[in-house]
Formats: sequence, C-alpha cells, structure tokens
Amino acid sequence: MKINNNGLDEMQKERRNSIGNQMFILMFYALLLDSGLYGAGIRWLKYPVNIMVIIMVCMCIYLIRTITSNAYLPPKVQSRKTIISLIIAIVFSVVLAIAAFNLFGNLSAQSAVEVANDNSVLILFIVSAVGLLISLIVAIIKKVNNKNDSDD
Repeated sequence: MKINNNGLDEMQKERRNSIGNQMFILMFYALLLDSGLYGAGIRWLKYPVNIMVIIMVCMCIYLIRTITSNAYLPPKVQSRKTIISLIIAIVFSVVLAIAAFNLFGNLSAQSAVEVANDNSVLILFIVSAVGLLISLIVAIIKKVNNKNDSDD
C-alpha cells in the first residue's frame, strides 16, 4: 500500500474523501432548506447563527465519521496525541470564552438587554462544546478499541 505525505494509506484517503463529499452535500442541502424556510418566514435562529450551527453540525458529523471509519489517523500512529490535542483545544476554548466574557462584560445597559434576549451566543457555545466533547469521546473510544485489538 502506498502511504501519502499525510500518512494515510489509499483506502483511508478514499474513505475520508467520500465522507467529505457526503458532508458537503448534506451541508449544501441543509443550507438550501434553511434559506427556503427563511424565505417562507420561518426563522429558527437569527441569520448568522443559523448558518454557523449548520456548518458546525456538519463538521462534527464529518469528524465523528472519519474517526469511526479509521480514516482520521495514519495506520501506526498512537491516538494519544489526538486526545492530548483535543484536551488542549477544549481548555483553550474555555480560556478564550472566559477572556471574551471579561473583555465584553462591561456593555452598556441597553446592549446588555439586547444580548440577554439573544440566545445565539449560548447556542454557538453549546454546539461548539458538544462538538469538542463528542470528538474527545470518540477519540478515547477509538484508542480503547485499538488497545483491545492489539491485546488479542
């Protein structure tokens, strides 16, 4: 088997590309449906947030599918680096959220009322946190499964 410059063999690369194409089509149809609903007067979230949520959900599905189909890591790479990088990403996200809250915490009274009525920031935070946690859980499960396979 030929190994590419990113360390994935041909089958892994083919699976990753296939999943990527499917997720692109899913994202396209979800955005098309959302714009149709928006044109019909149905708004489930405010404008920029609805697009961001659709994109993040599709990316989380892509990541989960590539990890579970064993097309995320090269063949002989330990998944410990992946778990450590996911933990670092989660910690960095929390620190960034705290810093943003401290920077923008002193808003005027009128804008604070507008922010309190807008749940888009909370929705984006929850979707991002859930995506990172799902990625971490999938990576841990994958590592345990690989460890069990090597013990057999």
